[in-house]
Amino acid sequence: MPSINENLASKLLILIICLSIFFTSIPVDNTTQSLLSINIIGILFILNRYVSHIGFIRVFYLCLCVFVVLRYLFWRIFFTLDFSNDLPSFIVSVILFLAEAYGIYMFLLSCFVSLRPIERTTPPFPSDENLLPSVDVFIPSYDEDQSLLTITLLAALNIRYPKDKLKVYLLDDGGTLAKRQQNNKTALAAQLRHKNLKELCIKLGVNYLTRAKNDHAKAGNMNAALPHTQGELILILDADHVPSVDFLHKTVGNFLEDEKLFLVQTPHFFINPDPIEKNLDLYQNMPSENHMFYGAIQLGLDFWNASFFCGSAALLRRKALLDSNGFSGMTITEDAETALTLHNKGWRSRYFKYPLISGLQPETFSSFMIQRMRWAQGMVQIFLMKNPALQSGLSIPQKLSYLSSSSFWFFLFLE
Repeated sequence: MPSINENLASKLLILIICLSIFFTSIPVDNTTQSLLSINIIGILFILNRYVSHIGFIRVFYLCLCVFVVLRYLFWRIFFTLDFSNDLPSFIVSVILFLAEAYGIYMFLLSCFVSLRPIERTTPPFPSDENLLPSVDVFIPSYDEDQSLLTITLLAALNIRYPKDKLKVYLLDDGGTLAKRQQNNKTALAAQLRHKNLKELCIKLGVNYLTRAKNDHAKAGNMNAALPHTQGELILILDADHVPSVDFLHKTVGNFLEDEKLFLVQTPHFFINPDPIEKNLDLYQNMPSENHMFYGAIQLGLDFWNASFFCGSAALLRRKALLDSNGFSGMTITEDAETALTLHNKGWRSRYFKYPLISGLQPETFSSFMIQRMRWAQGMVQIFLMKNPALQSGLSIPQKLSYLSSSSFWFFLFLE
């Protein structure tokens, strides 16, 4: 059923775009243009206030928005760009137009992504334990405090699931052999960390894994663990992401319904404000940046089978990962890159809107900026090195969806 809806929506959108381009090119006098603008703005206001969330009405609302924007673009191109000006004025006007064109490009992609968001319900959880797949919980760690890791490990052990089918692994990249063999203070810290975390894992009943070298960062850490584990599904948790006890009860059923499903992603829910929200006192007064992504964008991506792996709070199928030689590590955003690779191979993903983990955001401005710069760099790397538009296995809606996610980070250059 989702594929039928996706095809119909794609054809409808193509038809609407063609009609919008045609109607935006029709010249009218100023009076007609003014009346048209006032009427459209009035309709948009009414729809947005009352019924813009309803299926067909939502599509109609977005179509009116697209019409207005394309009308503006038509006016900018044919009535404001003057190529007879002096060279400096011409260069400045072109730069301004390119910035506006980028904004319009992102707006159109965002309308496409948000055309028909999906809010999935919890699939049935089988009462027969023999039907349940085995699950490995991966908790990658690098330099997190032991007390924080203890909380996450205990919560992972407390997940409701048959104990003979659930194994928890701490993947310690701060105590690798290479770090322990250095001739400096780092080696002493790594040796102490390695010793303490091994003892902690033995005490809690958790499996401790490390590796020889810190190659390919988090992706390499998780790939090194794959040969030492056997679970059919893999739950990925960041070191500061504490899972709810019903995480697997809410997500495992998806994999029983669809054999080609490789991912169920859930939101990242944070209990503390980021530095900007804290300093400006915004945390309790307005939706966060994460709310926009996990509460709106991922829902729209899910309709087009393009919701992607976000690095944590996600359940993945081992068979799919092995089909792509593990987690992708060409870029520094291994999560989105892995999802792109598997979507390109024909695997499917789902997004479950309701938070099943409780996490912590960066507490300092420097760590906050490093995190955002990493996201930006990784998505730009995906755009340049694995351009979604050139991936032969992706559908057109998937290409547009990934282009929307990766193109967004170019706003720094054009705005």
